[in-house]
Amino acid sequence: MLRDLGFVELLDEISSKKPAPGGGSAAGVAGAAGCSLVMMVCNLTIGKKKYAGVREEVEDVLKEAEELRGRFLILIDEDTDAFMHLFEFFKLKEMTPEQESGMKAAEAEAIAVPQRTMVAALAAMKATANLAPIGNKNAISDVGVAVHFLHTAFRGGELNVLINLSGRDELERRKYEEWLTEMNTKFDGAYQLALDAVQKRMG
Repeated sequence: MLRDLGFVELLDEISSKKPAPGGGSAAGVAGAAGCSLVMMVCNLTIGKKKYAGVREEVEDVLKEAEELRGRFLILIDEDTDAFMHLFEFFKLKEMTPEQESGMKAAEAEAIAVPQRTMVAALAAMKATANLAPIGNKNAISDVGVAVHFLHTAFRGGELNVLINLSGRDELERRKYEEWLTEMNTKFDGAYQLALDAVQKRMG
């Protein structure tokens, strides 16, 4: 599995001539990196006398960030698997009704995976927005880097949803576009909260 590779090996896989892993899996990597930074700042906060009053809140963020990092790691593989499954149908010159049905299911999964990346990125950004005002101030720049990693994860997921909508009919596209609009509104709010808190504490 991709998530079990060493870092350089994973980068080599992404940079190869193979069509996957690509941007969708890279979005998962960005999300996992963002969550790791959030966990680091939590660990640098918990146990410090200065931050004793926010220990429980920070512990809650740590638990959520750890869970979400695991989710992002799974999504790295899920995105590549979804694309490669769909890619197999692209090779066929003609398809049986069963294969056509299979391709539709593969197309749906190729959209569902980056949707899950976006959902995870939103949850992680909310957790980061909760941490930013109360975490160890000496590591506030690390929170800022996490914010940008998670922004990349969300936008990467969004792009992979959009690219896979091209083959859907108008009604289906509208349904997904409404979902994307709602997700963007929620994400932009959490992103701005987190970013503002980081900038304020950096002075």
